[in-house]
Amino acid sequence: MTAPICTGYLTPSDDRIRSTTVTITPAGPHATPVPEEHPVPDWDYFTDLAADWALHVDLPALLQDCGLSPAADLRWFLSWHSSATNRRGNSVPVKLADGDNQTSVEVPGSEIGGRLHLEARLVLAVPDTGVLSPLAPDRPGAILWQDRRRFRLEGSGSRFPVVGTGFADSGLAEGRRALWYLSCATDLDATDTGSIRLHLNTDHSAISAMLNHPDAKQSRVLAEILQHDLARQLIQTALRCEELQDSHDYGQGTLGELFLNLVRRYFPGRSLSDLRSQNGHDPGELEAVLQGIDEVLL
Repeated sequence: MTAPICTGYLTPSDDRIRSTTVTITPAGPHATPVPEEHPVPDWDYFTDLAADWALHVDLPALLQDCGLSPAADLRWFLSWHSSATNRRGNSVPVKLADGDNQTSVEVPGSEIGGRLHLEARLVLAVPDTGVLSPLAPDRPGAILWQDRRRFRLEGSGSRFPVVGTGFADSGLAEGRRALWYLSCATDLDATDTGSIRLHLNTDHSAISAMLNHPDAKQSRVLAEILQHDLARQLIQTALRCEELQDSHDYGQGTLGELFLNLVRRYFPGRSLSDLRSQNGHDPGELEAVLQGIDEVLL
């Protein structure tokens, strides 16, 4: 049993705040919210996530418990942490209201893996000048309440290494000013992370800008193009790999599993033989379908 933690100030009773729903929604044309503690189906490096958290709050009782006045400025926000990459992020704090509250945070697929830890936190935004108790929280950022949830990512599709490489010195792409180079083996029983490696050309100004300023508009557009091109290349590699079969179980974390999950995500209900036939007689049509599914640059 975990021992209680003394904060040094009053905090609300457990029944003042109730988490009603917590979901993760993968990006894509067939997105379905995933409940807490459930694995995210067919998640892979290309899939961004949206985390949504809903609360029901008895605000007057909460303020009374904490010794705060009705004028107190309370904010709450979501934060996420990936176990595999140790990357973190959070949403913008929003004002807590009496009754139903909801907020969300975007989680970039390229920065996560393993398990995704999601946390909701309620804090005092500014000191309350009308405090009703000497034990009331009085420092900005004082944590009044927090709750955690966890989602499984790996196993239904996983990350692969991304390496910043100067193409001029390494000789990749004959040393030319290419944007990126995707290396992919074809041993279906090998690990996916050991079979695939993405090299980003740090000699290219657009790549350097994307790495150094990922939130800039041009960087976001380039990242969308990159994600689409990686999916396109991997699907093309999967279709060329004649040993890849719909019905075979390649095992968790293998290249074969990643190929099948990726194909099923983009083309649910279609067989590999059907896709190979279309790619053989009209590859341009398949490329256009992929663009339409990804809604490239839209």
